[in-house]
Amino acid sequence: MQALRLPIGYVVEVNGSAVVVNLNDSVRSHVSGHQGGISSFEQPGDLVAVTAGADTIVARVQSLCFAEPRETHRFRSNVGSPPLRQLRATVIGVISRDDQVLEFTPRDSRLPALGAEAFPLSGEELRAVVGQFEGDAGRIVFGMEARNPSLRVSTSLNALLSRHMAVLGATGQGKTHYVADIIQQIAENYPRARVVIFDVNGEYYPAFRYLEDKVKYIAVGARPGRNAPHGAEVLKLPYYALGRHGLFRLLLPSEKTQAPALRFAINHLDYVESNGEAAKPVGQLNFTLFDDCRPGDASSAKTSLDAIQSRVRRADRWPHFRALSCLAAEFHSLENRGNDYRRSAFLYSNVSALINRIHGYISDTRFQDVIDIEGGAPAGGGALDMAVETSALVGKIFGNYSHEENDPSITVIDLSQLTQDLMPFVLGSLLEMLAEQIFLRGPRNTHPTLLVLEEAHHYLRQLQGDAESGQHALAYERLAKEGRKFGLSLLVSTQRPSEVSPTVLAQCGTWSVFRLTNEADKRAVASAAEGAAESVTSQISGLARGEAMLFGSALPLPIRLQRIPLAEDRQPDSLDPPFKEEWSAP
Repeated sequence: MQALRLPIGYVVEVNGSAVVVNLNDSVRSHVSGHQGGISSFEQPGDLVAVTAGADTIVARVQSLCFAEPRETHRFRSNVGSPPLRQLRATVIGVISRDDQVLEFTPRDSRLPALGAEAFPLSGEELRAVVGQFEGDAGRIVFGMEARNPSLRVSTSLNALLSRHMAVLGATGQGKTHYVADIIQQIAENYPRARVVIFDVNGEYYPAFRYLEDKVKYIAVGARPGRNAPHGAEVLKLPYYALGRHGLFRLLLPSEKTQAPALRFAINHLDYVESNGEAAKPVGQLNFTLFDDCRPGDASSAKTSLDAIQSRVRRADRWPHFRALSCLAAEFHSLENRGNDYRRSAFLYSNVSALINRIHGYISDTRFQDVIDIEGGAPAGGGALDMAVETSALVGKIFGNYSHEENDPSITVIDLSQLTQDLMPFVLGSLLEMLAEQIFLRGPRNTHPTLLVLEEAHHYLRQLQGDAESGQHALAYERLAKEGRKFGLSLLVSTQRPSEVSPTVLAQCGTWSVFRLTNEADKRAVASAAEGAAESVTSQISGLARGEAMLFGSALPLPIRLQRIPLAEDRQPDSLDPPFKEEWSAP
């Protein structure tokens, strides 16, 4: 395997997986030529090969030094005998030949013998190590090997998506362009692909416009985003489609008092009518249910509650969002005074915070831009059923059970109209709806889907609340842990990994980490990533813009990667603001 190249040195020490190589005097520049080109071993992180019979041991350079540095300084330039130089490296794997194809196996148990010769890696060997295979169609290219730009680092689609992927890095380091590049390759190579992007900043659609009918755009809110195509679809989320779990997440009831009241309201929502101010049983003439703890006889309210609980007549339309507060308030605050019923101010105070939250959403125009509070006809025109509404909304956003001929490969969900305070509630609810549906469908009953979660730190985190809302607020963790069995793979992108659920991060198998300088973020990576050795995480803060450390299950070993620039017509709208140009204009 090494017949066509000259050795650069020989092994003089083996200590566990660490080896020391004396460099030959003929190798002066730490650059060696061979049939496959030129290889460098001039800095830590470079790779060298060491003979081991029919196999080749691969070691990563840790340091280069003079053997006797103190003595070396005594030499002058006119001394004929140059000082001995040494290379220290760590064994990372073995290259073997199987049916004329080189295969790299990461392991440190195969060690070289003393005196074994060291060589630069040939081009063929280097391609085997970094995962580049000639003629393997459909491979996903991550980028260029940072120290050897001629090499493209790639992996198979199954290796990439069989476990979730994390793309991390501070703002402005190239994450969005990197993610867009990966998705473009998937859409171009796989006609039945299904990729759904949570586009928090409204940046992604320009990157896929060239795909035409293979990309679908939906704006969640009252109007299209800034990069929307002509005639773009807009979607307001019906509040009742959020389901019980989503409404609990949104309204965050306390466990002992507010949760039972809200549970009653949700369970009987399809038996009431509302005018936006009050509620009543279906078909009743007068509105008798209120949420303001008004004084006086409340017997009519008690009669209405009894009628609703008897489930005599079901509504044919969903009521106004305020019906929730009316039902919750009357259910909890009515008090039997012997001959009549009164609304107890004390009991009402227990649920007043819940009522105020509902009122707050009703008066918040930003909330109404995203969530439809008016009620209306049910999906499909049938009976009122939250499960049906949830299923219809999930199908619209994430796709149906099976792939149809004209289904898009990419669906961009523009979420730029969501304010930061609403984002955790709304997006968390969407993920909970998805989780509920795919688990109901069962394994292998959903078309395989890649869900791209941009700016994940905004919503993949625990929210404060009672036990029920807290439990269901973590449905996304079950998606991360079990979604793969149901055909769902996640790509989690964030600039603050320390604020993302550790459970979600721990389920990621492939990691692309751009520059991170915050110590909490670096600790989060080191804690969650199984392949993040200290030698990898220590480089994260020193990466140049556009560089990333790539490691995990999709690759045989960690690689320092340079992102490949996208063509101008394939870039997302995430460029740096032109401060100089704009501020210099007359």
